[in-house]
Amino acid sequence: MEFKSGQVFRGVVSRIDDASLTVTLEGGVCGRVSAANLSWRRVDHPSQVVSIGEEVSVVFLSFDPDRKNISLSMKDLTSDPFIEFARTQLGESCIGKVTNVTPIGIFVSLSFGIEGLLPSTGPSNAGIGHVEIGSEVGVKVEYINLQLRQVRVSLADHTN
Repeated sequence: MEFKSGQVFRGVVSRIDDASLTVTLEGGVCGRVSAANLSWRRVDHPSQVVSIGEEVSVVFLSFDPDRKNISLSMKDLTSDPFIEFARTQLGESCIGKVTNVTPIGIFVSLSFGIEGLLPSTGPSNAGIGHVEIGSEVGVKVEYINLQLRQVRVSLADHTN
């Protein structure tokens, strides 16, 4: 079997662990899909996306002869939701669900499965009060960086 970068194959998921999954291709050749190449969305465990025995399409990325490792991607066969988000959501207000509270700010799940940061410093967090993971908050998308894949939000009632 010959492999070329970007070539698409069909295979069957034969193993799933915490950080990757193994896909068995034609001829019994196995390749790995890392968590980063599984989906555009954040995934806590590969089993959230696929199951053992499921037939999948994958893209050949590379072969490491020292490790005898074939790297594959499932993500590359799907459209990037971040691009559509960036195209349509800048300046828009929405209700988001709090996914994490950290010293740098509050992470909020937005449309398209994208997370935005409500910074803990600055005027954009005035009036937020105490929030818990899972609570909903009204936010406005203030900043999007496509290359860094960053989104910053403010409270929906607040204007900068």
